Amino acid sequence: MPIRKELYPTDWRRISNEVRAAADWRCQDCGARHLQIIRRTGRPEQQGQYLVDWEVVIEITETNGEKVLASSLSAKRRRFHGITKVIISTAHLDRDPGNNERENLGAKCQRCHFRYDMRQIVRSKQYGRNYDQQPQLFN
Repeated sequence: MPIRKELYPTDWRRISNEVRAAADWRCQDCGARHLQIIRRTGRPEQQGQYLVDWEVVIEITETNGEKVLASSLSAKRRRFHGITKVIISTAHLDRDPGNNERENLGAKCQRCHFRYDMRQIVRSKQYGRNYDQQPQLFN
């Protein structure tokens, strides 16, 4: 969901960094590490405390046969090859950006964060309301 900065405290960056650092800069759902280049496999398997459905990508063979480091590719080339750079963000577990208690915050990669928020996104589209229950502009 888009960030509405007016709903967050002025020290949100510090709070978010503390949450992500406490999680060792890993997604608390799938275990992907911040800034790691991965390819989603769609084959989940248990690895320790995580249900992993990705593999780390170090090197890519370009269309011309040249091997290049995945970390050196632009975002456009990564998309072309079906890989992504993991970005860990801080999620409000109750989906209330005003509730910044530590137990309400979790570290999630962009994919797991989106999946977590999907239920609320679908609900807001079904009922024509945003998360904060503001009425629609047109009834």
